[in-house]
Amino acid sequence: MTYACVAATEQRARCRHWAEDQKVKTFCSFHQKRWDDGMTVDIVGRPDAVEFKFNVNEKWASQLMTMGVELRQPDFQAKEQKHIEHAEKHEREAFRYRKDIADSGVPVFGKDGLVNVSVYELFRELIEAYEIVDIFLRPTKPGGNQHMKVLVIYFSHGEKRGNMEAIEEVLRFLASSRWGHCHVWANPPGSTGKIKNTVNTSHREPDKQPERVLRFNDGLFASEEVAS
Repeated sequence: MTYACVAATEQRARCRHWAEDQKVKTFCSFHQKRWDDGMTVDIVGRPDAVEFKFNVNEKWASQLMTMGVELRQPDFQAKEQKHIEHAEKHEREAFRYRKDIADSGVPVFGKDGLVNVSVYELFRELIEAYEIVDIFLRPTKPGGNQHMKVLVIYFSHGEKRGNMEAIEEVLRFLASSRWGHCHVWANPPGSTGKIKNTVNTSHREPDKQPERVLRFNDGLFASEEVAS
């Protein structure tokens, strides 16, 4: 399985090269050689925040809005430009992984991500590690399925602002869900020096047995095979 090297760059970003597997202190060939030669290799730290996003249909979106979850309209063009500038600041190719979407980070599980995965366990771990400081809905990006909405839940250290009724509903939703696709992005520090990772899931399959489980792994992220 493709897995991003866990070494930190001089700018505290996660290395963009691939490791052999997903064990702790697993490096790409460059950082492994430095380690073997007795040189210092820093492990990337736990992110300051995690942005958790997944698609919901109109029924689920309406139900969440009745619970007080706000529907927001982001400026997708401005956000894309920000990603390009962020990549340039860290001397990274913005379209290295996706030709039509800019990225400054590295996909932890490779360009294809994980398939048929449960993220319920990860969500519970994030609740233990952080506070939920924001939760809202937004439309899908232009070109996406406009009959769906994206639920965004922001985990960080700060004032707890999560809608607990909605969060309990999300937990029930995730407990009965297998996701066809899941991508985890480890991003470089932002303008304030804080690091935000993102978890994106799509193609929900309710009440189907997942093949893998996504774990936080102290901010490095890992996946486990589900025993048959």
